[in-house]
Amino acid sequence: MQSADTLQPATYRRVFKAGTCDDRGHVLGGTEVLHLVAHRGRLFSSLSYTWNDYGPEDPATGAQIAVLDGPDDDWQLDVAYARAHWRATLASVTLMEDSHGRRTQYPAPLLLAGPSDSQGFVYVDCRNDETGSWTRSCLGRGDGAASVRSFFVYRDKVTGRERVFAGASPLGIFSGVLDSETTQNIRWDIAPEMEGRPHARPMGFAECEGRLYVSIKQDIYRRIDGETAAWERVYTLRVPLVAISSGLRGLTVVPRGTGVGQVLLAALEGDFCRVLRIDPQDNFRETIELDVLDFLRVCWGSRPAYGIVAYDDFTSVVDPSTGEGLLIAGVGATYSEQFGTHPTDDWVQDAWYLIRHPGGSRYELGRIESRSLDPMPRLFAARSIVLSPFQPGMLYVGGYDPNAKRCRHTAWVFSASVEAALAACSVDAAPARTFD
Repeated sequence: MQSADTLQPATYRRVFKAGTCDDRGHVLGGTEVLHLVAHRGRLFSSLSYTWNDYGPEDPATGAQIAVLDGPDDDWQLDVAYARAHWRATLASVTLMEDSHGRRTQYPAPLLLAGPSDSQGFVYVDCRNDETGSWTRSCLGRGDGAASVRSFFVYRDKVTGRERVFAGASPLGIFSGVLDSETTQNIRWDIAPEMEGRPHARPMGFAECEGRLYVSIKQDIYRRIDGETAAWERVYTLRVPLVAISSGLRGLTVVPRGTGVGQVLLAALEGDFCRVLRIDPQDNFRETIELDVLDFLRVCWGSRPAYGIVAYDDFTSVVDPSTGEGLLIAGVGATYSEQFGTHPTDDWVQDAWYLIRHPGGSRYELGRIESRSLDPMPRLFAARSIVLSPFQPGMLYVGGYDPNAKRCRHTAWVFSASVEAALAACSVDAAPARTFD
C-alpha cells in the first residue's frame, strides 16, 4: 500500500490562478472555484469570495463568473456581482420545449446562476448567449442569507411537461418552464413546490427510474408528479447528523449491482462520512458502499474525524485503458473534532479525489500535483471536476476551501488528461454493508 507521501503524482497543468487580470484589466480573484461548467463549447467558472480578506484598495466585488474560450486562451470576466452576493451556483440546462409545451426548433442549453444574497432574496440569473447579458428572476425572500444550491431538468410523468427545478435555501424547491416569448429565460412559478427548512439546502437532484429525487440534509424526498405536484420524504439517514454537516451530497444514479435498473448514490458529509447506495425498488434499503474515513485511514495511516465527498457532484468519466465508466469526486478531511462550528484546523492539505469503479467494489485515491510547480501551492479541496469542452479525454478541476479562515486569491483551476487523473493509489473497498 502506498502512503500519501509516496503516492505517484498525476501530471496537472495550472490554468487559473486567482489574482490575475483578464484582457480588459479586470482582476479575477476569489477564495474558491465553486463550480466549473462546460456550456456551448466554452468553460465557465464561478469564483466565490467566501471568507475573502478584502484590502482597502479592492473593488467592491462579490462573486465573479469567468469564461475560457480555449485550452490555451486566458480567462475573461463575464459578470461581477456585488459584495452582497459572495457565491453563485452555476449550471447549464437544456429544455426541449417552451411554456406552451411546443418543441423548440433549436434546443440550446441555458446557463443559470444562483447568487447568494445577504438580504434573503432568492435570485436566478439566466445568460443570453447571443448578447452576453444576464436576466434576473427573483423567486422570493426569506429570513437570513439565501441562495440557490442546485438545478435540474425533469419531465413530469403525469402531465408530460418538461420543467426546470431550483433548490433554494431557505425558501425550498421552485420549478419553471422555458419562456415561450424569448426562449432565453425561465418563467418560474410564484410559489415553491416544497417549502424550505431553516439551514437546510437542497444539495442535489437526481432522476432514478423515471422519478425525481432531491437530497436535503439527512433526508431524500421524491416528487409526486401531476398538476398539483408535491414532495414526499422517502428516506432518512440512520446515523445522527452534526449541525454543521450539509448532509447528503452529490446525489446521482448508478446501475443496480445485481439485476436491472438504477439505484441512488450519495455521499454523507460529517463524522460518519461514507458513500451510500439507496435502492428505491427495495423500500429504500441503504448499503454503505464505502466508509470514507476508514478508507482514508488505510491511505494516510490515521483516521480523520470528519470528511466531505462530492463538494459539487460525482463526475462520470471513461477509463481510456479499459473502457470502464468511472465516477470522480473531490474528498477532504480534518482530524479536528470541533463540530460546534465548521472545523477551522487540522484539515489534510492538498486537493484529493476519489475514483469509484463500477459497482463500488473498488475505490482509488488521487491527488492533484504538478511537476512544473515547486513548491506546490496549497490547493485544499477539489470542489468541481468537469470534462473539457475543448478536447476529448481531458479534465478540468477547480477548488479551494477557506474552512472558515480569511484568505485572499486562493481559487485555482488545473487540467489533466483523464488517463493522468486516474494514475492513483489503488485500494480495495471493504465489502458493502446493507441495512433494512
